[in-house]
Amino acid sequence: MTPPMRRKLLPCLLASLCAPSLAAEVTTLPVVEVSASAEDGWLKPERVTPSTVYRVGGEALGAFGNPGGTNPYLNLADLPGVKITPVDAYGLNNMQGGQKGMRVRGEVSTHGVSGTVEGLALNGPGPGPGYLFLFDRENLVSLTFAQGALAADQAGLFNSYGALDSQLLWPRREAGGELSFSMGSERFQRVFARADSGQLASGTAFFISASDTRANKWRGNGQAPGNRDNLEFGLSQALGPLNLKLWYARNEQSQHNYQALTYSQATNLDAYYRSDYPNNRNSALHYDYNRQDFRNEALLAELNYTFSPTLSLSIKPFYSREQGYYLYAGSTDTQVLKWLIDHTTYGVNSELRGLWGDTEIKLGHSWTSTEPPGPPTTRTQYVIRNGSLQFDRWAMLSKTVDRHEFHSFYLSALHQAGPLTVQGGLRYARETLPSIDAYTVGANSTWDVSADQAYSLASRNAARSVSGRTLAYWLPQLGAAYQLTPQLQARASLGRTIGAPSFDAYNQAPSGAITTSQQYWDQLKPELSTKLDLGLRWQAERAYLEPTLYFSRSRNKGVNVYSEQTRTVYSQNIGQTRGYGLQLSAGLTPLSGLRLFGALSYSRSQFSEDVRTNNGAWLPVQGKQLPDVPRWMANLGAAWQWQGLTVAPSVNYIGSRWGTSTYTERLPGYLTADLNFSYAGKARWGGWELGLSVLNVFDRRYIGQISTSEINTTSNGAIYYPGAPRTVVGKVKLTF
Repeated sequence: MTPPMRRKLLPCLLASLCAPSLAAEVTTLPVVEVSASAEDGWLKPERVTPSTVYRVGGEALGAFGNPGGTNPYLNLADLPGVKITPVDAYGLNNMQGGQKGMRVRGEVSTHGVSGTVEGLALNGPGPGPGYLFLFDRENLVSLTFAQGALAADQAGLFNSYGALDSQLLWPRREAGGELSFSMGSERFQRVFARADSGQLASGTAFFISASDTRANKWRGNGQAPGNRDNLEFGLSQALGPLNLKLWYARNEQSQHNYQALTYSQATNLDAYYRSDYPNNRNSALHYDYNRQDFRNEALLAELNYTFSPTLSLSIKPFYSREQGYYLYAGSTDTQVLKWLIDHTTYGVNSELRGLWGDTEIKLGHSWTSTEPPGPPTTRTQYVIRNGSLQFDRWAMLSKTVDRHEFHSFYLSALHQAGPLTVQGGLRYARETLPSIDAYTVGANSTWDVSADQAYSLASRNAARSVSGRTLAYWLPQLGAAYQLTPQLQARASLGRTIGAPSFDAYNQAPSGAITTSQQYWDQLKPELSTKLDLGLRWQAERAYLEPTLYFSRSRNKGVNVYSEQTRTVYSQNIGQTRGYGLQLSAGLTPLSGLRLFGALSYSRSQFSEDVRTNNGAWLPVQGKQLPDVPRWMANLGAAWQWQGLTVAPSVNYIGSRWGTSTYTERLPGYLTADLNFSYAGKARWGGWELGLSVLNVFDRRYIGQISTSEINTTSNGAIYYPGAPRTVVGKVKLTF
């Protein structure tokens, strides 16, 4: 651990440990027994909060989880308001850059991977894979996803799109093991194994798991992934009122990228459906010049101390590292760029939780320290000679001087008085932008050495270097729910969320009245959104129905617009948008062994004002839908279980949408269907299960992901990715 990390970590720990003094007014309550229903492992809304929160339980993960065995985004596809658009059937492709294929209520999660694991933001804003492929699905117990106005204690660096959290399956109390093998289309193969020690006499329990996954690309040449090797280890130790947990995860993954299509190609899928990078080693578009290789690892711990039945303290330190690169075509047909990524993230979350009368109170703090990218800091340039890559020069060379720091302080309370539940909280978010030294590169920077060596050979460029500054905002939230009848509840939640600044401005060359990169840096602001959710919850013994009406207004949204200062177009935090919509979540168990669920979403996500584009021309977008945001989305699914047999079909509909903000590129809606079968049995040594999944059953050809910004005027750009064709996967699973 570095000295700066120790200096910042120690005060956070001491502050948390001093917090027990707040317990003076604690009222001891009688023990209450809570019995879990069979539905807890399913997919349904949470009822314990006025906010809009959905849970995907372990049973739903098993029945509908993607066969790739990782990537939590894909497990949210059946939730209302969520649009997931992977470019491969297995969810194993990592999109280069900040967009990873998820939109929620029209909002896109930009600047890298979003979400937390056990409440911890393991990765800062960046373009790499982050934690998406770091945890095998078998090692998760559930996912929770909050939308709209978020409770103050819901962690995450940026949460304008919502708050996704993955809950880990810690070491089991009973000894056992699991082994599975999968095979499928495009030579997909996956092996997973996990062994649990069970709780020993010393109070210790641990597990170890490993997996290996590989597949060919479904279009073009190459593999995606060429390999995905994963290793995870967990340990828990009970010491009276103190419980210690430790988790280590490591993932290595290499793959070839998929090529995007232009609009003319996207509207002629009969001819271009399987079009991809060619096999021409003398072209920068050669498939092996467009690939990536990453190693991600994380170490996290949980220390939980119970002072009394009504007061507890948790401390969660963590460390993660991401190393790798993207290789991709440059601006000419003989130029290839290599985007080098090597950064660490570490921090600690602490929370004191107690009961004061009938009120649950949480007092917490989180500190996260990371380093760029983003924005991008280091790139090398290659030229193609005689069918191979040769180092040419450094295209970008920057070094982090001061790290990117995040502090979040929050106080939240949940109080129940008869049929009324009130939830409120206040979060203070403070972000300190990184300080970055830029170095002069170009025709003379032909040093084929490491980045550390290149710093000593290059000269610092003062005009392109930036110094960090602190941004701080208050994020309040207030919600209430009233039980109208034993089955019907009305609820409302109002609050403010925060999004990422436009870090891409760092790479904009000074122009016009802008003479230094610091002037760009000083313009950065986080996106702020005010959100209101109004809804009903109806819960019967065998059915539930939850309609939600939502409204939102955002300012400081990052958009690529014209600047009078530079007379160019670049990403600025000046966008104004508004949104409203209706979403519906429903479930029904008409008879034992049969479950039905569905979701429906209507979304209007619009610009609040016109914007200026190239040469200062006005783009008339006010009142128009944002690009890549369909008005209608819906899904319907079922799971039928009978004597070990499970049949689980699902249907997903995405409505028509525009590709760019010029509103000249419209894409039709599409409907896809998946079908999952499994048959399980028991033996004296354990259990077994056979599975078969058919994805995109009717082999529908469609455009799934659109790699676009909120303002996109590249009408001739290649930004469209076809969805994967019919895919068949078989699986054998043994448990001991």
